[in-house]
Amino acid sequence: MDTDWKDIWGDPETNRENWKQHDPYYLADKLRSVPVHLSSGDGTAGVLDPPGFEDEYIPGLEDPDEPFAEDVVSPTETLMDRESKAVAQQLQKAGADVTTHFYKGTHSPQYWKREFQRSLPMLLYALGTRPAGR
Repeated sequence: MDTDWKDIWGDPETNRENWKQHDPYYLADKLRSVPVHLSSGDGTAGVLDPPGFEDEYIPGLEDPDEPFAEDVVSPTETLMDRESKAVAQQLQKAGADVTTHFYKGTHSPQYWKREFQRSLPMLLYALGTRPAGR
């Protein structure tokens, strides 16, 4: 990836308010009327991962505040899982229409495709193009 992630909303510490204005965790009350589907793997090898799979090295994950379990092969997805569950909990507290799917798996395209297909009926319904079949 050639983009510096801080170019999106700035540094998360010095530009904290800007981050909060774009963070669904802090915007949960405003999402009550929007159907939301959240999904993520837990970072361990799942049914769609080839044997021996490991994520690419990502700088900054060497010494996380909460160390990863021994069986984690996708630190990125482990972090996404924690964040997705926190957002789901906030949305549920706010009374939002949220569906979740948390599973064993990694930060990989085969899971993204599956989850897109899983969420498609909800997305089409939200766009007014299909009856609710979820």
